Amino acid sequence: MPKDPARIAPESSQFVSAASLRVRLDWFNKLRWVAAAGALIAIFLAYVVASYSLPLTPLLTMVLVLVGLNTGYVLRNYWTPPQDISEEIKVVKLQMFGDLLVLTALISLTGGVENPLHFLYVIHVIIASLLFKGGEIFQIAWLAIILFTAEALGEYLGWLPHFHSPSVSEAAHELPYLLVTLASFWLVLLFSAYIGSRIMRHNRTIKDELVARQMELVVADKAKMDFFRFVTHEVKSPISTAQSAVETALELGGSRMNDSVEDMLSRAVGRLEQATGMVRDLADLTRGGVVKQEHLRTIDLSAVLARIVANHEDIASRRGQRIRLEIPEDGLELTTIRSMIEKVISNLISNAVRYNKDEGMVSVRLKDLGKRVRLEVEDEGIGIAADDTERIFDEFYRSQEAIEMTNLGTGLGLPIVKKFVTDLEGFLSLQSTLGQGTKFTVTLPKHGIGRERKAAK
Repeated sequence: MPKDPARIAPESSQFVSAASLRVRLDWFNKLRWVAAAGALIAIFLAYVVASYSLPLTPLLTMVLVLVGLNTGYVLRNYWTPPQDISEEIKVVKLQMFGDLLVLTALISLTGGVENPLHFLYVIHVIIASLLFKGGEIFQIAWLAIILFTAEALGEYLGWLPHFHSPSVSEAAHELPYLLVTLASFWLVLLFSAYIGSRIMRHNRTIKDELVARQMELVVADKAKMDFFRFVTHEVKSPISTAQSAVETALELGGSRMNDSVEDMLSRAVGRLEQATGMVRDLADLTRGGVVKQEHLRTIDLSAVLARIVANHEDIASRRGQRIRLEIPEDGLELTTIRSMIEKVISNLISNAVRYNKDEGMVSVRLKDLGKRVRLEVEDEGIGIAADDTERIFDEFYRSQEAIEMTNLGTGLGLPIVKKFVTDLEGFLSLQSTLGQGTKFTVTLPKHGIGRERKAAK
């Protein structure tokens, strides 16, 4: 079921929300750990393997500063939940400013303009294009340009100490080389910012269109469900009244009623019972509200399953069918909503009996998977064609084979099963071969709704 429109945040029309930005920040923090480890490895290789004369203490100090800053970022993200998008963006900009300062210091300590790794600034511009919009990307690009240009000019003018790279020519100290390097650096960073902003603006436009379409679908789905609820409420009473009236007429008429009239009224009762079943199914399908912890109860799923199987054995025996039940001997407790799980089980077993072959076997198996339970309902019946395996979960859809076998059924049983299993945070799958049978598998969390998700966080 789609989300309630009220639960879709207005900021979804932007490319990021506070929560999604925090997810990207967590990824950015992991990237900083990689950068710190890479810097240590590079220092080791340059100092020990290549025997370069490097200012080891200042370099290690800057790496420790990066590690300390990132530790602070991680702790802040852990203890402070994301709330306001504008506040999150301010924090990101401060983080990137700190990163660019550390990067500039590392570049200065390893050759300055002579160091070819000064184009690592481009990575920050690319990351900025993933996190920000429009002019904010160019703010990061210009900050990187100002910092590196100030560092290069400071060394050239003698305001900053210069650490020469032995493998670089003396021409790197001349003004033409400096100007060409800075010009190339400016061009690459500004062009990267332009391309990144254009690409992400296009992606944001697509996202806005998708969100708008999602909202339209949510509204349409809500209107459909509201209509179903209205119909269910309005037709329930007339159908019940009509069924009671026809049954009363049959009872009072008795032997005085000719056979044709009695047959017609009996068939009317059958149709009214079918209509009553459809009303109940519609009520289940349009069942509103969110599954909450206070609605959950601990039940013995083995006992519930055995009772529902027993209720279907009489119908199965009329066609010579057998129902084989495999359940844990010691029972199996499940924290769930009893009415929903009973409806899931009843619909699956009812379908298995209805569409099974005469004298066929229906196998019902319940297994304990630790944190989850698995229910399997398998028959030897008509099966489902490959083209119908997705459509059978659509409301009111019945396959051609099902229609040819019986006119009973509303086409709502499996949609209800899928909805309830999804609401209970479970998984539903099927395996079927046309003409050989079908197996439905339901996997559900054993200890309630939402607990595994909370534990994962």
